[in-house]
Amino acid sequence: MSPGANLAKTVKQKTNINPLLLAIPASCDVCGTTLMFVALIMVPASVYQMMRGLIVPITALMSVVFLKKKQYRHHLVGIILIITGVFLVGYVSVAGNKSDSGDSGGSELFGIFLLVVSQCFTGVMFITEEKILGDYYLEPFQIVGTEGMWGLAYYILLLPIMQIVQCGSQIDPKGFGLLCNYGYLENSSFAYYQLGLNHTIIWLFVATILSIAFFNSFGIACTKYASAAQRSTIDTSRTLTIWILSCALGLEKFMPWEIPGFVLLVTGTLLYNEIVVFPYWGFNLYTKDALAAKAGKDGRNQSRLEQDYMATSPHAAYDSKRNTRNL
Repeated sequence: MSPGANLAKTVKQKTNINPLLLAIPASCDVCGTTLMFVALIMVPASVYQMMRGLIVPITALMSVVFLKKKQYRHHLVGIILIITGVFLVGYVSVAGNKSDSGDSGGSELFGIFLLVVSQCFTGVMFITEEKILGDYYLEPFQIVGTEGMWGLAYYILLLPIMQIVQCGSQIDPKGFGLLCNYGYLENSSFAYYQLGLNHTIIWLFVATILSIAFFNSFGIACTKYASAAQRSTIDTSRTLTIWILSCALGLEKFMPWEIPGFVLLVTGTLLYNEIVVFPYWGFNLYTKDALAAKAGKDGRNQSRLEQDYMATSPHAAYDSKRNTRNL
C-alpha cells in the first residue's frame, strides 16, 4: 500500500470502492471507444484525432450541468475556438472527399457524426468518474485496471452477438454495410484467417496492443506526476504528429484549409487549460491561480475553490493531485 493510501486511512478517507461502481464509466468507455474505432474506418487519422478535441466543450458543458463547476470567460472563448476549429476540419475533410471521389461524402460525414456521439459517451464517462470517485483516494492504475476488466467482460458478451448480426449487400457497401465482414457485423474467424495469411498483420496487431498499453500508462503517469493540463498539451502535439506523418506517408491528402482549423483547436485547448494566459480583456482575472490568490487574501476555503473550479481538460479521475487535496 502506498504512503498516500496509508495516510488516507489515517484521516478516514475511503480507499476501497465497490468494483460495480466502476462498471458505469467502463460501459461509457466501451461505447465511446467502439464508435471511435468504427469512425476511424471512414475518416482520415488526422481528422479522427482533431475531432476528438470536442471532448473539451462536451465535458465542460456536462461539468456545469451535473457537477456545478464554474466556467469563466477564457474557458468560453477557448470552447468557441475549439468548436470552430473542429467544424472547419470536419467541413474541409468532407468537402475534399466529395471533390476527390465525386460522391456525396456521406460515409465520411457519417464517420464524423459517430465521432461526435463517441465524445458524448466519453464525456459522460469523465463526469461519472468525477462524481463517483470524488470521495475516494484511489491509485490511478487501480481505476484503469478495474475499468479494463469490465471492458473485457463487456466484449466477451458482445462479440458473440456481433457474429450473428447481418448487414446489407456487400457488393456495393455503404453506411452500415461498410462495417461488415462478408455479411456480418463481426467475423472473428475471418480475422484469424487473415492473420494466418499475412504474418505482417500479426506484428501490427501486437504493436498496436503494446502502443495502447504504453500510451495509457505514460498518460496516467503524466497526469499523476505532472498535471492534466500538461497531458492535454502533449496530446495536442500528438494530433500534429499524426497529421504530419499521415501526409508524409501518403495515407491522406494534404488540405491547406485544415491548418487554420488545427491552429484554432490548439489555441482553444491551450487557452482553456490556462497553459497560455492572455493579460487582456480580463482573461487573466479568473484563472485558477488568480482566484486562488484572491481566495487567500479573503481567507476563503481553498479546497472549496478546488471543488468548484474546472480548469483543465478531463483526466480528473487519474489526477493524483486530487487525492492530495482530499487528504
